Amino acid sequence: MKIFILNLLFSFTAWLAVTTGLYAQDFSKIAVIDYNTILKDYFKAKDSQKQMEDLAANYQKERNERDAGLKTLVDSITALQKDLQDPALSDAKKKEKENQLKSKGEEGQVKQREMMAFAQTASKILEDKRQRLTQELTEDINKALAQIAKNKYNMVFVKPQVPSPRALI
Repeated sequence: MKIFILNLLFSFTAWLAVTTGLYAQDFSKIAVIDYNTILKDYFKAKDSQKQMEDLAANYQKERNERDAGLKTLVDSITALQKDLQDPALSDAKKKEKENQLKSKGEEGQVKQREMMAFAQTASKILEDKRQRLTQELTEDINKALAQIAKNKYNMVFVKPQVPSPRALI
């Protein structure tokens, strides 16, 4: 829909330029802005992308550490369950293992809740940072473009943006 509207706008502008000729305005000073090209080469966009990648890598590292801790806990629960199946186990040892199993099970539930909360928090922080960096970059670029286009161009169009999967904006 957005592309259709932009195509319609381009078509209308071209028609307007042809039909009105030079009566109203000189349409020879037209600029087309390609944000994808600007962002690909803009050093601040590269810096912002690096910030996002570093932050995501740090969160992934912490998540991997938490996963490893949870896996260790699950392994100990599995070992306790196996120990409980031993018929040679005395009643006192069996009761002790059951208490350990119950305690480890509760600890596992707490760790799972913490993992879910961590994942949600990390995701929110990453999204907020991405939005803030995107807004800063867009404002920066628009300010520079406005300054350039101020007295040099009669019309400025923005090329439809097709973001790459790793694009910040």
